[in-house]
Amino acid sequence: MWIFTKYGFFSVVQHNSLEDCFQVKSRVVEPLEILWPEMDIEVIDWADYRFRITIEKEKVFPILLKLGQEVGYTSFKDECRSDHDYHDALVKVWSTMYNYQLNMERR
Repeated sequence: MWIFTKYGFFSVVQHNSLEDCFQVKSRVVEPLEILWPEMDIEVIDWADYRFRITIEKEKVFPILLKLGQEVGYTSFKDECRSDHDYHDALVKVWSTMYNYQLNMERR
């Protein structure tokens, strides 16, 4: 599952060998440091998602709920404007998904 937050982007997937754990992966370290400060972050130089944590599933759900409860903005992209590079990436994702919407409407 891809999750875009005001703290950054990360992916949550089932850990490949630990049934009760997720692997939370990010392309930059900050979202993991901010959201799970107590976790050791693994750095994998060759991986597409360089920064990763292995975490029990029950420790992920409260953070996801908190992120939802923090939403007080009316424009997600505008909320992220202070990080120029992240904002630019979000605009590209927005544009790609908007084009997807248009393509689906034309079917």
